[in-house]
Amino acid sequence: MEPLLIGKTGDDEFFIDPQELVTGRTCIIAQSGAGKSYGIAVLCEQLCTHEIGFCLIDTEGEYFSLKDRFRVLWVGTDERCDEDIETVNLRELMNQAVRNGTPVLYDVSETDMQERVSKLAGVIYDIASELRIPYLLIVEEADKFIPQGKESIKKIEEISRRGRKRGLGLLVATQRPALVTKHVLSQCNNQIIGKLSIENDLRAVDLFFGSRKEVEELVSLSPGEFYIMGRIVREKTRIRFNRRVTTHRGLTPQLAHRPKASPPPAPEPQEGEDAPVAEEEVPEEPEGPLTLEVRNAVRPLISRERALEIAEGLRKRRILGLGPDEKIASVQLFSWPFLQVEMRYIGGMVRKRTRSTSFLIDGLHGNCARFKGGLRLRPCINELLDLGEDAVRVLSRMNTVGATETELESATRLSPAAVKRALRDLEEKRKITRSGKAGEAVIYVPLLMHRVPKLAGLSGKLEAELSPVKGKVRNSEIEPEKIRTILKGIENTAEVTSCAVRYYPLFEVTMVSDRGTFEHYIDAVTGRSVSIPE
Repeated sequence: MEPLLIGKTGDDEFFIDPQELVTGRTCIIAQSGAGKSYGIAVLCEQLCTHEIGFCLIDTEGEYFSLKDRFRVLWVGTDERCDEDIETVNLRELMNQAVRNGTPVLYDVSETDMQERVSKLAGVIYDIASELRIPYLLIVEEADKFIPQGKESIKKIEEISRRGRKRGLGLLVATQRPALVTKHVLSQCNNQIIGKLSIENDLRAVDLFFGSRKEVEELVSLSPGEFYIMGRIVREKTRIRFNRRVTTHRGLTPQLAHRPKASPPPAPEPQEGEDAPVAEEEVPEEPEGPLTLEVRNAVRPLISRERALEIAEGLRKRRILGLGPDEKIASVQLFSWPFLQVEMRYIGGMVRKRTRSTSFLIDGLHGNCARFKGGLRLRPCINELLDLGEDAVRVLSRMNTVGATETELESATRLSPAAVKRALRDLEEKRKITRSGKAGEAVIYVPLLMHRVPKLAGLSGKLEAELSPVKGKVRNSEIEPEKIRTILKGIENTAEVTSCAVRYYPLFEVTMVSDRGTFEHYIDAVTGRSVSIPE
């Protein structure tokens, strides 16, 4: 089997061993925006090109564009899926997939993820034990299924320990390695690790590096850059993933590449394209940042030199205030995405009527934004981004005193079965807990850090001149459909009438101390510090 071409190191093409990838244990680790999902898609494209079988657990429904170019079987709840996840004979389907080397996208984005993934892992393990044919299981957002300190899917742990002899490989991917059980991470003899900046996550990958200095190199990596180590390569290598040949379905980023003399063939951005942004995009040239021109952006008024002075002043104030002795590692200017949402709904305390409002959402974390006197962010839909409409509706009708299932059925007008599913989902995601009983009925109380927002309290516009701006760009990770789902959960009459991306300039200041690595942000228009709740 010929090696898989996945990227470049310097000017040289970079290949990996397909046998080791498909039958070994590999982890892909990088923080949000560092290119983890993009890299996984590049690996999947190469596996498809070489007709190597795999099953990818897709938690966000973001990989189905692989079907545009390759023979891939898509299992999920979408009406365009090849098989309905609710009715498919999973054992029969996976038996044929393993025998024929068929790639499978197992889309659990609109299902009870734990139940579906647990069943899939058991089925694949049994089939691999019987057939002994090389096949790869890819687990996106592994911290959801094999968390550290919580009950994980034991069959995935067993695959990590015993799958290799059966020809069953495992690739786990996560933004937060500190949250993944060490029983699986320690089994990964291949590592693909990108930018990390949270101290707990840096400590979690210590076992893969020879020294603390090597670990701290991860802080300075650019989006799309990764260190690859283990049996999959001859030696530890810093690479940049190749450009994808398929698109990523999600929010249209409204970006355009600067023309080049001899551009390689590449798909045009389509509905949901993530690729044309620094965060998930892999530049065509291995050295230096990708130069992009983003429309609908606010131009920065603060120079990098001035931002560095502000950061130095912030550092000195923290030292005088008995804070940590931090060192400034980098200062980078980014165009930060915000979603301008226009919405209508029926509301009113006394007289119900159609109301309209406009508000801004931070496209990376879900914060509400205001721009009066500079950028200010406050928590908004942050804790609701991983929930479906029914779960949001149940949560929004639950006060701190708590509620029983029967009370929630009355308040939400959902069926008993829908309320049960929503409560189970909320418990699994640690959004609610049980606080006692009222007679025989369980009382559920919310565990949110912030209350579910009221639609009447959402407002704000970016009142500034917008123009094309060239530079580094962070891509929005929140799709319009996700915002619509959340708003419909809060108020079932809500409808999003438009959702457009706007970009605002921020300097990201990376500071390093003995306590770890920290990110600070400076408004590139006003020079003020910006706190970004996550």
